[in-house]
Amino acid sequence: MGLTAVTGVLSRYFVVGFFLPAYVSLIALWLSASHGFIPNTLERHSEATQVLILGGVALVLALLLSGLSYPLTRWAEGYPLLRLQRWPFLRLLPRAAIALQQRAYRQLVAKRNDKSRPGLERAHAYAQLQKLFPNDPSKLLPTRLGNAIRAYERHSNERWGLDGVTIWPRIAALLDDGERELLVDAKIDLYVFLNAAFTAVAIGICLVVDKAVHSPNGPWAWPLYAIPFIAAYLLYRAAIGPAVRRGACVRASIDLHRLELYEKLGLRAPKSLSDERKLAVGLCQFLLYGRPDLGDDLWRLRPESQLPDSDAPQRGPLLTLLEEWIRR
Repeated sequence: MGLTAVTGVLSRYFVVGFFLPAYVSLIALWLSASHGFIPNTLERHSEATQVLILGGVALVLALLLSGLSYPLTRWAEGYPLLRLQRWPFLRLLPRAAIALQQRAYRQLVAKRNDKSRPGLERAHAYAQLQKLFPNDPSKLLPTRLGNAIRAYERHSNERWGLDGVTIWPRIAALLDDGERELLVDAKIDLYVFLNAAFTAVAIGICLVVDKAVHSPNGPWAWPLYAIPFIAAYLLYRAAIGPAVRRGACVRASIDLHRLELYEKLGLRAPKSLSDERKLAVGLCQFLLYGRPDLGDDLWRLRPESQLPDSDAPQRGPLLTLLEEWIRR
């Protein structure tokens, strides 16, 4: 991939996935907030200039969203809720959220195992389980998005014995331009909705503060301030579909390139499915902990004809050429 192509993919990823949600949110806040909430320095300019200034502010906000994309995604997956389990009174919240996910999981399992249902309906339930939930119910997270992401993160663990989080950076290095493009498209779709959801929550908070401090409308307007939070929830739910599509790309990439990964790392080709799982577990332990406890039988050996002969004297290129001429 040339420098121009790399720049195009990265700029499209940043502009569409981060800048546009930030800019649209700032425009929405600018149009919705009262004059008391808008800074006086901004209102001194014409409307066209204000729009340009908001574009500069949106660029800074997009850079912030890009830098915080990992922790924000973890928030959307529900990991902070899991930390609340340490507290006696707050632990009920994550337990209730996980219970809802367990109920949805059990409903799909019941549909899949119900032989009285049509085969197409059972197949659809099985596909939904694969896309939306990890295979092990003990691995369920408190949110729908978190389970959809964990489903494809655990795919290679359950199918091939490879830890998905550990090997993915190495698999990503083996992808060609077309495969990377598919992953970028899916990632853009995911972050468009996630960043729009986060900025909608920020808009809602700002409007509530504006209402409490400046009281731009009467008491009857309080229900209107719930609109940004409802929009944030709908945008969050809309992010599940792109997460599933990205998961399909990640699954396909691991399935297609895992044998190439073994070869690149110097391991021999697996002889069977059980042999591959043994090889995969040893490789992941080696990559995670850095311990050279992989058995010698897992490494790919070069033929003896290719091994260097340490006892043989080193011949220069001139002597080698002379020997070939004598043989002729």
